[in-house]
Amino acid sequence: MRTSSPSQGGRRTATIELGASVAVGVGSVFLVMELYIRPGVGFLLFLAVLAAFALAHRSGRYHDPRFLAVWVGIAAVLAVVSAATGFFNGLTDEPYAVPAYVRLLPDLYGRSLVLSYYQYGSGPLTLSSAYIYLPLMTFLQVPGLDYRWVTVGAWALMVYLVRRTPASVFLLGGPWVALLAANGFNDFVPLFFLTLFFAVLSGWSARAAEVVALGLKQFANVIVVVYYLWKRRWREALLAVGITAAFLLPFALLDPDGVLCHAVLLDPQAACTAGNSLGFASEVFTHLNYPVWVLWLLAILGPAYVVRLKGPEYASERAALARTLGTSSAAEAGSSEVSAWHLVLLPFVRVRELFRRRVRSVD
Repeated sequence: MRTSSPSQGGRRTATIELGASVAVGVGSVFLVMELYIRPGVGFLLFLAVLAAFALAHRSGRYHDPRFLAVWVGIAAVLAVVSAATGFFNGLTDEPYAVPAYVRLLPDLYGRSLVLSYYQYGSGPLTLSSAYIYLPLMTFLQVPGLDYRWVTVGAWALMVYLVRRTPASVFLLGGPWVALLAANGFNDFVPLFFLTLFFAVLSGWSARAAEVVALGLKQFANVIVVVYYLWKRRWREALLAVGITAAFLLPFALLDPDGVLCHAVLLDPQAACTAGNSLGFASEVFTHLNYPVWVLWLLAILGPAYVVRLKGPEYASERAALARTLGTSSAAEAGSSEVSAWHLVLLPFVRVRELFRRRVRSVD
């Protein structure tokens, strides 16, 4: 009677886990989009991406180029089919509104855009909204080209830029992210420039990418400023705020109330009221596309942080965690092979240790 060797059993288990990862990543998109299109879906799909990554990471082969090619290939096919045919599309009016906002110039924030359009044969559909982005967003388009292909292109280039980091490719190159790009969500344009700034370029070219990102969508500005503050690079943080203000200054001279209402308070209604702004802010966590920014942070900044967690900087935290869990503290502290679950716990262990030291110093 033939029995499989341990190595064969391990390979079979890894293959099953990789298959389950693809099934979760792809199946969750089809299931959720078909049955549960309502506020909060974006967060559910975000969790599905993390679950798919956890399965792939557990297999130990998530960095296999052939697996990543299949993963990104499925996502690319879904994006092209969606943008070309309307399959799982029409989730936002941004591919119609963003290019059309240029009609509001020169007073970009002084009046609302009223637009009637057809979408994959349906319509006419109408929208009325003030411009709530930063000034460069409406300019970054290709005249005559459906804006969906601009966002799909930005997504594809972003995945290509992080091709040397398997975890980043997996997180950004999956079906859910590709589907958002195919729908024309404008987030992918600033995310592309942020990727250039944080992960690819250096020197003055990186600075140029940063400046462009600071003129597109406010989430990018928050990320850049918070990053500089976290690194205690006060001058760069102040400069980022100044660049943002410089983009808005010409329009503020034309209509200061409009800039405050739409670019700062993010109120899409023509009449700016506190109720409108609070209502929009309360919907931030229910938007389909906003979790992609969190996913981008994990994909771009996460790998470097994981390296730190495995390095000597966190040796004492690994030892403390090992003692808490009842494992060998010496082996855990000196090893760079740390389980995914331990990687999640280590930042909390550091906070606990810092708190204990602070208490001891006070006593």
